[in-house]
Amino acid sequence: MKSKWLFTGAAGISILLGASGAAARSYNPLKWIKKNPGPTANEQLAANHEEERKLSLQLQALLPAKTTLREACSGFLSLEDCVAALHASRNAKIKYNCLKWDMTAARPSGDVKTCEAPPRDKALSLVKAIRVLNSDADAKAEARNAERRAREDIKDATS
Repeated sequence: MKSKWLFTGAAGISILLGASGAAARSYNPLKWIKKNPGPTANEQLAANHEEERKLSLQLQALLPAKTTLREACSGFLSLEDCVAALHASRNAKIKYNCLKWDMTAARPSGDVKTCEAPPRDKALSLVKAIRVLNSDADAKAEARNAERRAREDIKDATS
């Protein structure tokens, strides 16, 4: 009888420990595969110097004063996000450094005295960042337009 209780107790403990471990795991098979985040914006620019040169010439009017394209794109996970942020900052009349700070959650170098840190120090999407920085602007339309222009600019620079 004593061994029966020991066996039941051990089985109960193992079920309890197994259930707590399973709660930490996801049952979604897509999450089992580790995804490679891909190259950052600066890595994409460094990989193709000709594309960087063409993009720099195209976006010269959008870049902050005395800033190169690589400096402007540091911290962004993709080149398209960086170029879209440049377009959105101009179209929505938002300081680029403030928009960059909200989208990357990393304090950029330069003038950010008038900027507020992103909420909870987490990166925001372009739509949310525009909404936070300029509540008067139509954030969805501005973001959609900026992302479209960014894709066009990158496509023009690669061809």
